Amino acid sequence: QDAYGNTVTSFNASGTNVTVTSTLTGTISGLGSGVDNVLNQAGDFSSGVANLTSLGLKFTGTSGSGTFTFTPASGTAATSSSITVSPGAATKFIVTGTGTQTAGGSQTVTLTAKDASGNTATGYTGDKSIVFSGANSSTNPSTAATASDKVSADINFGTATVVTFSNG
Repeated sequence: QDAYGNTVTSFNASGTNVTVTSTLTGTISGLGSGVDNVLNQAGDFSSGVANLTSLGLKFTGTSGSGTFTFTPASGTAATSSSITVSPGAATKFIVTGTGTQTAGGSQTVTLTAKDASGNTATGYTGDKSIVFSGANSSTNPSTAATASDKVSADINFGTATVVTFSNG
């Protein structure tokens, strides 16, 4: 915009690059000739407006609320209103508990579904079938390692075990 708040329809980012930053922790990519966080192509703005979706802006990082700031090489920076970035789909589980276990003992294990950026995948909810592995049966007496399912029934490792997730 010009000093009076009018859209500069002839704006060309190749002459005045615009750097995009955020208050959120993460990486902005997909823009400009280097596929980074800089608008620097003549066609990045059409009639003074940059459509960040069609240009390919991608934010990878921590979910939460924050702002994006657009800083031209010369002129005044503009900051967006607050936006909320939600976690993505679950891509992995984080398992917490102790690393060792004595035969016959028990422990509490927590499974947390995480997205590719390490955010808790809060949309991962409901009954899920998980196969636990990694522990061998004891030899004398022969007893299989087990995990408790959603109704506290002991299920042998290597067998599908239904557990319930709530908000990841």
